[in-house]
Formats: sequence, C-alpha cells, structure tokens
Amino acid sequence: MRNPIEELHDGPRRRVGPLAALDGRLPGAHDLLLMQCPGSLRPLTGGELPDWARAVLRAHPWVTVGRAPAVVGHPVDPPHPRQCARDPEAAPELWSPVTVRGPRPGQRLDALAPWAAVARTLRPEQLVERRARLAPERLTTIPALALLPEVGRLVADHRLPWGPIGAAGYELGSGVPVTGPLSPLRLVLRAPQPVSRRDALQLRRALSKLPLPVQAELETRHGSVQLAEYAAGQPALTLLTPYGPREVHDPWFPRGPYL
Repeated sequence: MRNPIEELHDGPRRRVGPLAALDGRLPGAHDLLLMQCPGSLRPLTGGELPDWARAVLRAHPWVTVGRAPAVVGHPVDPPHPRQCARDPEAAPELWSPVTVRGPRPGQRLDALAPWAAVARTLRPEQLVERRARLAPERLTTIPALALLPEVGRLVADHRLPWGPIGAAGYELGSGVPVTGPLSPLRLVLRAPQPVSRRDALQLRRALSKLPLPVQAELETRHGSVQLAEYAAGQPALTLLTPYGPREVHDPWFPRGPYL
C-alpha cells in the first residue's frame, strides 16, 4: 500500500545510500528537493528552525537549492540536527545549501539540508511538463505560467535546455500557488558551450516582446550570468559562482577576480 504523501509528490521515496546513489550528479542551484525529514534542516544562522519554517515544511516539504558550496561531514556548531535513518555503509553526509520559502512575500530561510533527508529532486528542466498538474485557472490567469509554452518555442530556436525558476518553478514543482499575476518569469538557460552575443541578443529581444517581465540567466560550467547583461555586450560581466560573484570578460573562460 502506497503512502499518501508518495501519491501527492509522485513517486516512492528513495532508499538512502552512499554517494553513488546520486548517479554521478550532485544537487545544483535552482533544483527543488523534496525533504522526507524536514526537521534535519539546519539554519545557516544556527539554532532551531523557526516556527513558520516548520509549519511550511510540514505542509509542503520542498526546498530550493542555493548557489553555495556543499558541505561534507557535519556542520561544526552543535547541536547537530536530527537526521533520517541512513544506510550504515553510506559515505559521510553531504549537506546542500537550500532556501525555505515562507508564507509571506520575501520571507526566506537559508539552511543546510542533509542528503540523507532528501526523498526526490527536480531540476528546472523537468518542471514545464508539470503544468498539467496545476488548476486550469492558474494556467489562464497567471502570465508566468500561461506563457511557458511560448517561451519554450522561443528558446527552442537556440537549442538551449531551459527551465523555470523562482516562484513559477517552485509552484510547478510543489503545487503551492505562490506565483502572482504580476510575478516576473525567471528562467535558467543551460549553456555549457559558448553562446554568441548575437544569438543572446536575438533571444533577449524575443523574450522582451512577451507581455510580462522575463529574467533569464545563462548557466555555464562555472556559474551564471544574466542574459540581458551578456546580450548588451558589456565588457565586464558579473558571474555568480558557488564561491561568490566574480567579474569576468568571458563567462565560459573566467579569469577575473572575485568581488
């Protein structure tokens, strides 16, 4: 007999095991994690989870992976958070930087999540296909959700894997209606190989014609840059990396200093 929460979140919880169970890939920025043991999260500021975060995680145990280094082992400050049961042969715990989205606009909590407590991961590229799970009125009245198919057609011309992030991405993954009528549509465009400024400018112009603000970022192997900034031909760009922002001239071959 399946657990009701497994039905809600589409799939059984994975067996916790060694790092080999990650299939060669660690959680990346903007991924959504379904937590099977939310009490194991550790706030970056220390101490216990605030009451609002506990309430949110009980109802909707989804968190968003941040752009910061993962931590192997245990956070140094006691007390250690309660962990889920682990395979005795598991490797040392891997802690991912995550953000808990609060019920009020702009309310966020930065924390570390142990991999042993992660039941499922969703990449931004997997989220568009989940539109059918949302209520029809959400897809017709919320522009950031309604225009996803049109965005897909525009991006397809440039052959870049992509996915929604921010409020729209969170709603598609978790089902929680957090996207508002005026919410911008945030996108991540996977660009492991260099994209020409001309192509970036063409895509930026096409996206700017949509009837809502679109904020897209190009994700390279080293971090991300804003599509608008890169398309504008600025000589110095801000590359967001796990170790902080960096001033670069080429986001695919970064050589500039960290800011």
